[in-house]
Amino acid sequence: MLQAAPRVRGVAVRAHTAPSGVAPAAPATQPARRQAPAAVAFAAAAAILLGASSPVLAAEAPELFTNKCAGCHQNGGNILAVGATLFSEDLQKNGVESPEALYKIIYSGKGKMPGFGKECAPKGACTFGARLSDEEVTSLATYVSERAAAGWKS
Repeated sequence: MLQAAPRVRGVAVRAHTAPSGVAPAAPATQPARRQAPAAVAFAAAAAILLGASSPVLAAEAPELFTNKCAGCHQNGGNILAVGATLFSEDLQKNGVESPEALYKIIYSGKGKMPGFGKECAPKGACTFGARLSDEEVTSLATYVSERAAAGWKS
């Protein structure tokens, strides 16, 4: 026997009653709710902190570096600030040796280096060119960290 369809969060749900003497069926599982923006942001931050980047973006990292970074950081150097190269010693000295710290600088910029992240602010601290997605920034941070560990040797 069908009963009136109750509403759960604005969606009609059909409820069935079992004939007498028959145990009611287990209720259907509810569909997964959308993740809250905070949960999505947390997941993205966790991926960044764990160094996760897709294999496709990892393969594109050298080209991204050439297009966005090599103008100032050719072969891991720095044409604007001698003590701010991308070699391990300078990264450690400047407190940016981890991929997380590199992500932050690539995304938001620091000093003479512009930020490249989509939501970089204030505008004067950011590149005037096309911005990079979070995944691209993560890929670049990982790439720079790996190249620094290898001494920028091929």
